[in-house]
Amino acid sequence: MYAPKHFALDDPAQQQALMADYPFAQLITVDGDGLPQAAYLPMLYRRGRLELHMAKANPQWQHFQNGAEVLCAFKGEHGYISPSWYAGAPNVPTWNSVVLHVYGKPRLIEDPVEKKAMMTRLVDAMEAGFDEPWRMELPEKYEMGMLSGIAAVEIEITRMQGKAKLSQNRKPEDAKGAIAGLRATGRAEDARLADLMAEQLA
Repeated sequence: MYAPKHFALDDPAQQQALMADYPFAQLITVDGDGLPQAAYLPMLYRRGRLELHMAKANPQWQHFQNGAEVLCAFKGEHGYISPSWYAGAPNVPTWNSVVLHVYGKPRLIEDPVEKKAMMTRLVDAMEAGFDEPWRMELPEKYEMGMLSGIAAVEIEITRMQGKAKLSQNRKPEDAKGAIAGLRATGRAEDARLADLMAEQLA
């Protein structure tokens, strides 16, 4: 990832918060022919590792057996920035964003007990905000069938690289104009990006 120093997102707490807030990430691997493959999957960060799973019908899980490092790409708030929002001219459009690349070594989880524990942690994390959270309590036969149909994976994180491009390279009046422009669109995602930019500016 191209990440100039002034855009670096290298604070571990911020990196972990991004993974928790935006857990639906992209898993990128390379197959035996050297071709890149990608899948979008929910991922749970836990103690220096990522936990995830996919259907066994998806052949991508077989790439883990070659011992190669994989990449998980997380994407937070992002949005278009119009040059018309800046105080000065001339300028060109850009795209502000918060992203994180997580690299690591994958390990397939074969043990049914360990696999169920992993799935339970993911379900509990996703259900945590509900008034009546659904629990991983299923009929034994149904549960075993579901677990046997997935490939569960634990990725030991080896390095992370984050980037938060939030108009840090602009003059304060330009950043303020971009924040106002985003808020004026009426889109919730633009408002959230504007909030992040305002925090950065402050």
